[in-house]
Amino acid sequence: MIDPVSLFMAATTAFNTVKNLIQAGREVEDVLGQIGTWMGKVSELNALDNKKPSIFKRIGGGKSIEQEAMEQLQRREAVRKQHLEMMSMVKLRYGPQAFDELMQMQRQIKLKREREIIHQQHRRQELAMYVIAAILVAAGVWAIWGIVVTAIDWKQNGVN
Repeated sequence: MIDPVSLFMAATTAFNTVKNLIQAGREVEDVLGQIGTWMGKVSELNALDNKKPSIFKRIGGGKSIEQEAMEQLQRREAVRKQHLEMMSMVKLRYGPQAFDELMQMQRQIKLKREREIIHQQHRRQELAMYVIAAILVAAGVWAIWGIVVTAIDWKQNGVN
């Protein structure tokens, strides 16, 4: 798992690459892959900030609450500034509706993935229930078989 600082540095590197390529005269179309990389790193960073810690990991990583809050605020503000700059670059090239359309697509993809995650969780629960049911049926059949075999054995040996 990547720590927030490394993830933030990766996002900043992707952003600076986009910025340098555009300043060097490259078209926005040529750097869309880098923009996607930046957005991916920002998404990972947001997920990491909201992630629950492992039961074995030290809470806070040895940092004070104030230090952790300041680092998180600093990262969020830097990402917000990068986002605004990226938004203006896309809007300048494709028009004002382009970035709004991009954000709408992101929301749709996020909703679709959330639905898929929920569906996948339901399927896992169903599978677990089927496995448990199969184990219970097998145990029941085994118990009945044991009773039948014991009854036959007692009958043959004359035990009432």
